[in-house]
Amino acid sequence: MKMTKKMQSALVMENNIQLFICPICSAEMEIEEHSRLICRTMHSFDLAKSGYVNLAPQAHATKYDKSLFEARTAVMSSGFFEPVLETIISRLDNQFAGSDCPVVLDAGCGEGTHLQAVHSRLRTGSVGIGIDLAKEGIAAASKAYPGIIWSVADLAAMPFADARIDAILNILSPANYAEFNRLLKSGGVLVKVVPESGYLQELRDVFYEGKQQKEEADPVARFSEQFDAVETERVTYTFALPDGLLAPLIRMTPLTWNASEEQVAEVVATGMKEITIDLRVISGVRRSGESG
Repeated sequence: MKMTKKMQSALVMENNIQLFICPICSAEMEIEEHSRLICRTMHSFDLAKSGYVNLAPQAHATKYDKSLFEARTAVMSSGFFEPVLETIISRLDNQFAGSDCPVVLDAGCGEGTHLQAVHSRLRTGSVGIGIDLAKEGIAAASKAYPGIIWSVADLAAMPFADARIDAILNILSPANYAEFNRLLKSGGVLVKVVPESGYLQELRDVFYEGKQQKEEADPVARFSEQFDAVETERVTYTFALPDGLLAPLIRMTPLTWNASEEQVAEVVATGMKEITIDLRVISGVRRSGESG
C-alpha cells in the first residue's frame, strides 16, 4: 500500500523533531499520531492532508496566490534557473564534503522547485526544510514534493531551534540575518541569490520603458558584515523562451504586478523569444560565537 503524502511528511518530521520549536512559546515539540505537532504547553498544529504544517501563529495575507505559484512552477520546471541552481549545488557540495545528510533550509521557498532541485541532487543527501508565509506556495510544494518538510512560517521568527541548520538558501527573497545566524550551526553556510541590473531586462524595458528601478543597497557589503569566507559569483545568460512560457513568466514576477491586463496582453502578443537572467550568488560561513 502506497504511503500517503501526509504520512511521508509526518515520518520526516518525526525523524527530525529536534529541529522544531513551538512558534508561540519556543518549547520543544513532538509529533502525535502522525498528524499534528504539539509542544509541552499544548500548542498544537495539525498537518494538512498534503503534509505541510502551518507554524505561522497569525494569518498573513500575501500577494502570492495559487495562480502565481502555478506560473512559477511552469517557469522553473523549464530549466529557466538551471545555471543558478548548478552554482548553488556546487557551493553546497564543496561545503558538505564528508558530511552526513546535512539540514538545508530554504527561507522563502515559494512553491518549492529550487529546494527540490537542491535536495534531490546534493551528493551527500540532505534533510530539506522549506518555509514561506504564502500558504498557497507551501500547499503546492507539499503536493508536488513529498519527503521534504514544508511549513508556513514567518522568516522573522522561524520555528526551529538554535544552531541546528547546516545551510540556508535565500533566493530572491528578503533576508533576516539575525534569524539566519541564530539557526545556523557554527561554520554553517548561507547562500543568497540577488538580482543584478540585467535581470529580466526585456520585461523591464517594456514595463518600465528602460527606467532603472531602485535597487537594494549593496547586498554583498551587507552580507559581508555578517558572514566570513564570502564568495560571490555573477551568473548571466540568455534563456530561450519556449512557446507558452512568456505569459507565466510575466505573471510570476513582481516587476509586472502593477501592469494592466491590456499591457500584459500586448507584451504576450509580441511573442518575446528570449529573456536575460542576471543574478548574483553570494555565499558565506557563519562566524563562530555569533548570536544574531
